[in-house]
Amino acid sequence: MARPARKPVPAPVPEGEEPPQRGLSEAVLRNFLHFLARSGSVTFAATRASLERRTLYRRRASDEEFAAQWDEALQLGIDRLQDDAMQRALHGTERPLYRNGKHVGSMQQYDNKLLQFLLRAHRPEVYGARPQSAAPPLPFDLAQRLAASAPRLEAHRANKQAKAAEKKNGETQE
Repeated sequence: MARPARKPVPAPVPEGEEPPQRGLSEAVLRNFLHFLARSGSVTFAATRASLERRTLYRRRASDEEFAAQWDEALQLGIDRLQDDAMQRALHGTERPLYRNGKHVGSMQQYDNKLLQFLLRAHRPEVYGARPQSAAPPLPFDLAQRLAASAPRLEAHRANKQAKAAEKKNGETQE
């Protein structure tokens, strides 16, 4: 049985030049940008458009117009994610309730952490991270007190040595 003919090995790309980008028709790129605008995720959009991320990032680096369209689509996707997060935070999500394996109803579940996050992002002056409170200042300056006590400590030690010497002299005279 004869082997199928092999494709010729492409010639190496000269150093400093980008390899040719195949399969990136305008329709394919529009499809990628559409999914990017809907999801805000490059990985998701590349997968849905059946493209490799690496290929898309190369195209983005070499094509300013495509890079601008990419940025615009990404911002639309992020705006959509923000809108969805706001909806979930304000209106909650419906959660099914089961009893003995049977669906008996549903309840609205709210995400308070998501709401806190959104408030912190949109109103940082009100809901932002509060500054860490330092330990309350001591009612005195410890360094000053230690410096002031040094002469008293020396006087106490001198007094103690004098008493010990006196006691020793008193014992030796007897």
